[in-house]
Amino acid sequence: MTRARTSTAGSGPEAGPRSGPSRRGFLGLGAALAVGGTGFLTACSKEDSAGRVADRHKDGVLRIGVAAAPSSLNPLDSGAEVTRWIAEPVMESLYAYDSRLNSVPLLAEGEPEISADKLTWTIRLKQGVLWHNGDPFTADDVVATLAHMLDTSAGSEWITYMLGYVQRFEKADPQTVRIILAKPYGLLRSHLTNLPVTHKNFVDRKDTMMGTGPYKLDSYVAGQSFTMSKFDRYHGGQYRAPFADMPGGAAFGGIQYTVFTDANTRAVSLKQGKVDLVTAPANTTLPVLAKEKGLTLVSTVAPLDVLTYVMLQRAPFDNADFRKAVAYSMDRDGVLQRVYGGKGSIGQGPIGPGEAGYQPLSVFPATPDLAKAKAFLDRSGIAKPSFTLTVGASQTVRDIAQVLVAGWAKIGIDVRIEQLPGGPWSNKWLSRDYDMLMNTFMSGFTSGPANYLTLAPASSTNVLACGYTNPEVDKAIDTVWQTADQNERVQALATVDRALAEDAVIFPPVYPELVVAQRNELSPLNRDLLKVCRLSPQTLRFTG
Repeated sequence: MTRARTSTAGSGPEAGPRSGPSRRGFLGLGAALAVGGTGFLTACSKEDSAGRVADRHKDGVLRIGVAAAPSSLNPLDSGAEVTRWIAEPVMESLYAYDSRLNSVPLLAEGEPEISADKLTWTIRLKQGVLWHNGDPFTADDVVATLAHMLDTSAGSEWITYMLGYVQRFEKADPQTVRIILAKPYGLLRSHLTNLPVTHKNFVDRKDTMMGTGPYKLDSYVAGQSFTMSKFDRYHGGQYRAPFADMPGGAAFGGIQYTVFTDANTRAVSLKQGKVDLVTAPANTTLPVLAKEKGLTLVSTVAPLDVLTYVMLQRAPFDNADFRKAVAYSMDRDGVLQRVYGGKGSIGQGPIGPGEAGYQPLSVFPATPDLAKAKAFLDRSGIAKPSFTLTVGASQTVRDIAQVLVAGWAKIGIDVRIEQLPGGPWSNKWLSRDYDMLMNTFMSGFTSGPANYLTLAPASSTNVLACGYTNPEVDKAIDTVWQTADQNERVQALATVDRALAEDAVIFPPVYPELVVAQRNELSPLNRDLLKVCRLSPQTLRFTG
């Protein structure tokens, strides 16, 4: 495997490098894109672009432009899209989503056998599956994956989901795994649908991926590019997606991901036909991309959160009136328009429209209600209101923070922005050393069409607890995690969502949509799979 310099992107909630230029740079390049219709994106003719794409497609390689690169290639350690989008064609899970987002067997032979007390899950594994190095896939690999996930020293974010529920696991025979729970865990099937299984000798590796998928990772240049080729010994011969309405057969000879941290460069590369698909186009480029012939802008609701909550165990957020003053003076529409180009909706509680349990709420206004905010602030009795807003490293979250800080200043609240890279930000999060915490977080790779991790701080007993105490919420969160009844889970989620919004504990400014752009010579992305954050490049093909 080829490896160059060390990447600087983090994992977990958006902790990578700045995903684009400064605000001044955005405005300048945005003007260049739009002026007279002949700006940056129209530097080459459509005929030149079409010819270039046709020539490039002769090599059978799908090229994808992404916004950041992970510091670790181990998808067991992070569910963040910077890792998992690269891992999608390479790594597989025991179960997978079909086109209607039902969980169906993939590496598992069939449905799990669940004991009457719901504490023992027995899973038979598919036979004839090979790892990319030629080793057979066995129960030892699944056991090693689970052991890594629950190893407190490994640093896997999956431990947050499994700790306290998974008691032990064992190899029943070479092709059978048994999972024993401490208590019923209704979310286990969801997690087994999202958790990638890794070769037993690679669970601790951070410099490569060893998978069973239709494409294998050949080489990478850290922070720059990732090159894959088709795995000819894929189980079943040719790749067959777990979706009845998707074509079978791995269509590409290879897949290459290229990192363009500058969002405008991603847009130009797509327009010029250098790549077939790009993630995270900047809001300044959205109008141009939407009008460009030969390109399609794809936008959908998804579990993409602006994680925003406060620490109630210390001043000033131990004061309920102060929390509401902050919540009522948030410029939600300003964030939606200026940061996300209108692609999304106004935030209220922690659950957005792309997630299970969403309900339309009208607790807070789209634009600041300064009179009501000032009344709450006066009632709080805080003479010199101030706090620190701790945000992640991306330009997006920095832009969100700047819009909000300007609004809070109008009622006299002094806010300092503390911007930290992935590791230090996560340390603040885990040690609960913050006033207000904010970051973007895409949870589809760990929770599917939901985001259970964002609710964890509201549970009084969780390791991430923010000091909020509400017995009704504690009970509802337990129900969310333990019930196997989806209707009961949705009702419990709605209860939690409303309470956290009304008490101003977790109150994001917006619910952004997931936006990507593709060339029309590529088959259309599956919008349903995008709802769980999947690009699923292994299911695509060139159409022209």
